[in-house]
Amino acid sequence: MYRTVGPPAESMLSVRFFPFREQTPIVIRQITSRQKFTIMDSMVTQLPLFEEFAEPVIPATLGLVQVGIRERASVLNRAGGDYLGCDYTLNPYVGCGFGCSYCYAAFYVPDLEKRAAWGTWVDLKVDAERQIAQADLKGKKIFMSSATDPYQPIEAKVCLTRRLVELMSDPSRQPILRVQTRSPIAARDIDLFRRFEDIRVNMSITTDCDEIRKRFEPGCASIERRIEAIAAIADAGIPVGLSISPMLPMRDPEAFGKRLAGLGAKVSFTAMFHQAKQDFQANTRPLALELAAEYGWDERRYRLAAIALKRHLPHLHIGDR
Repeated sequence: MYRTVGPPAESMLSVRFFPFREQTPIVIRQITSRQKFTIMDSMVTQLPLFEEFAEPVIPATLGLVQVGIRERASVLNRAGGDYLGCDYTLNPYVGCGFGCSYCYAAFYVPDLEKRAAWGTWVDLKVDAERQIAQADLKGKKIFMSSATDPYQPIEAKVCLTRRLVELMSDPSRQPILRVQTRSPIAARDIDLFRRFEDIRVNMSITTDCDEIRKRFEPGCASIERRIEAIAAIADAGIPVGLSISPMLPMRDPEAFGKRLAGLGAKVSFTAMFHQAKQDFQANTRPLALELAAEYGWDERRYRLAAIALKRHLPHLHIGDR
């Protein structure tokens, strides 16, 4: 059950191991010839002599998405104003492989070429683990994430978000955690979510029609897979929420509301496409507005759909733009 692995006589090398079952191997860099580590099944316990954090084996591409790294990018940022009542936002990645047509986060990219290519690239914050390990987060409220999806496709390969959640799950440093995602990959981390005293996992499910979803969110998982994932998380006893934001065109909001009501969400909210109130603020990308116009989706139809949803989701918060 246990095996101790010691490196050969070379003075410096890289060692690969699997942090948990069926995941991409991780690299610990610069391990000297006398250092050893213990493996139980496929779980790794690092001995105190290790000071280096595990770094993922990073693919150059994932499908059509270019993958890069950010060596000193901040993973935690103080929440501006009263951002969902949180103390910090936590973003493990810069960019997002989902590339939703409406995503306002592209606005925060200063490089105009990369902003225009939003959805075709993602960068990993490779110093994220060290930053979380050194941060005093006990009792702080963390929103993960505000400008990326922590469970976007690259996460299945590199497990960066999982390692951050595991670090934060330590009772001695445990924050209040709010997870925001549209990805079924989040269900993989149910074992870690269960460790938190105060957590909620919010799933974005923005329409009831996959044909519409494919036009606005072609890189995202189907509605069915998202519902299955959040249902599994809820069935594990973990509080869940629903984000129907931005609400995309709906076929039958009444029936959709009945289905969502069965998920047992504690919180749900919806909003129309975000429209900045001032110049130089984050805004909905033009493609989404063009698609909305094609479907005849406007403020009036949004309001009618939201009212129909609220009949079955009495806790639904109906927001503005």
